[in-house]
Amino acid sequence: MFFRKIPRPLLILVILVGFGLLRGPFEDGLRRRFIEERLLLPPPGHTVMQQMGQSALMGTLGGLRSLVATFLVLKAFDQFSHKEWEDLRRTYIIITNLEPRDETHWVSVVWHLGINATASVEFNESIPPFERQRLFTEYATEAVRLGESGLKQIPDSVAIRKQLAEVYREKLKDYCAAARVYKEMLGLPGCPGYALRFYGYFLADCPGNERKAYDYLMNLYRQGEKQRLPTLLIKIKKLETALNIPFSKRIPDEQVSRRSKKGNFKTQSNPPGIRIP
Repeated sequence: MFFRKIPRPLLILVILVGFGLLRGPFEDGLRRRFIEERLLLPPPGHTVMQQMGQSALMGTLGGLRSLVATFLVLKAFDQFSHKEWEDLRRTYIIITNLEPRDETHWVSVVWHLGINATASVEFNESIPPFERQRLFTEYATEAVRLGESGLKQIPDSVAIRKQLAEVYREKLKDYCAAARVYKEMLGLPGCPGYALRFYGYFLADCPGNERKAYDYLMNLYRQGEKQRLPTLLIKIKKLETALNIPFSKRIPDEQVSRRSKKGNFKTQSNPPGIRIP
């Protein structure tokens, strides 16, 4: 009799609230268990939630992370087209938090900030030189930070490391860090063949590692003609001089000349990019 006196809309509301209260603890416990078992990704942090727009937030709460991330990737491309680098950075922070296991997102943000944004500000003469340098360093450093964050999510990623190495090598001129990243690639699934040589190349330009680099590159040299590319030979010759290697143990100068002519090779201190094996 009591329930008959309660207005029907209010009765429905009470039932729904009661059901929600009973269901909440059960779902929370189940969600925690799934996260512990790595069957469900943890939700983005509080600071990320503050950065997200209403549509992205609703998508996350509704389990539509992939859909929202796809929409934001398109938005980031538009920001790239208009050189809105700071907006692009914020967008990719959200994207990588929505889909932290998606390798392509981490590669893209390192490429956009570390390569595109740095090039954009470096040659923008409308910006004062000191501001250009500040922005250049800021974008390159942020690209590295995000790339390292991506490796914490995907430790075996070769693609992220390749993009990170390019930023270290071409933008920051940090050859020690570049050597470290190439070394980390060795043995990982999908590791490119040139990583074996590039590790030695950049180790040779890392102060204090000349002897280690020489021993490493000579080991490659002894593997035969396949490894005796012009850059490797030139690196070894420079290390022979730096380390005062006895002339009797040095590789013949004519071997370098012969390989250089054969490959129409132009002398250079470092490989020009990741396209060169």
